[in-house]
Amino acid sequence: MSAVRAGESAVTVLYKEIARPALFRYCDPEYAHGVVGPLLRKPFPSRVMSSYLDYGKDRLSIELRGKVRIPGPIGLAAGFDKDAEMLKGLAHIFDYLTVGTFLPFPWPGNPERKDGNPRTGRIVRLEDEESMLNCLGFPFGGPGKAIANVAAYTGRVPISVSVAIRPPADGESMDRVIGRFEALVSSVADLKVSMIEPNFASPNTKGLAVFFEPELFNTLAQIVTQHRGLADSVKLLKMPPHTEHETRRRNLNVAEAWIEHGGDGITAINTLPTEDRRLSVGKGGKSGRAIYELMLSNIDDYRNHLGPDPVINACGGIWPENVPDVLLRHKADTVQVLTSFIYEGPGSVRDAKKALIKALDDRGYIDMDSFRRNAFGSAMR
Repeated sequence: MSAVRAGESAVTVLYKEIARPALFRYCDPEYAHGVVGPLLRKPFPSRVMSSYLDYGKDRLSIELRGKVRIPGPIGLAAGFDKDAEMLKGLAHIFDYLTVGTFLPFPWPGNPERKDGNPRTGRIVRLEDEESMLNCLGFPFGGPGKAIANVAAYTGRVPISVSVAIRPPADGESMDRVIGRFEALVSSVADLKVSMIEPNFASPNTKGLAVFFEPELFNTLAQIVTQHRGLADSVKLLKMPPHTEHETRRRNLNVAEAWIEHGGDGITAINTLPTEDRRLSVGKGGKSGRAIYELMLSNIDDYRNHLGPDPVINACGGIWPENVPDVLLRHKADTVQVLTSFIYEGPGSVRDAKKALIKALDDRGYIDMDSFRRNAFGSAMR
């Protein structure tokens, strides 16, 4: 696990020297999340530091597809605030927040232990790799409360909602599954959210691959992209990683079909499917530094295939010092973080912004808009 690095903010140093060692030593990952959650359900702790964390907003603000202007390119990935309960606190840390994943109904996720074995769990820390494994399986308290939480939000940064669908249960028709998903999308559309992120690619839910089959995918894509209530929302499809030629070709074709249906871009990549007997179901997804190079390779593939116009939201092993490279060299539009937030703490977002502004200065750009005009031909993409 990383030591304190030169140039890190005081908040990051305190977190890594005091808070993280205590959380990692005395709390299993899910319990630790429960400890931190109450602090983020209230605005006060984060608001106290908001001016400190709100670094460089005049230079880092960007516009996505002419629909949404966000105060900066660094967002929170889906999976941290599954039921949209921590918006008040998180809004003072990130430039945008992805909540969920929302399902059409409450769901407990995968079993917390395998056959009651305390040595297994749904999240495993890989501290030597600064990575994590998870097999959570979309635990969700239900759309009623989660949607009400988003509806009540009046915060300072845009909200993106991750939405998903589960394969049919025994005796359930695919038409019913699709109908439930359509109802969920309509409920989210009524919120007038800034962004929506369908996720048909999680490795933690058995059977999701069926939703990437062309006919079924086209139906689901049209439900999202053609919904009138989402006309002004940026629509980003969550993409799985590809490591082989066949999955690469499939993923590029799916992404291209999404754009043709009216999608605005993609989020890449989801966690890397991994088997590990410490996980309660024996397999799950890997996130963190271990998948960073794979993520870069994948987003380069998507940019080369899709061209300059679609939004590419990079997600996968991004640490503060990586942000300039991902945005300026590999030409992602935005980044999402989650695992690095757990390892580095809230100050890491400021550290990332500081690194990005230095990189802009070194390249002679006034702000992100001027870089995007040079790189893509327009700041409003």
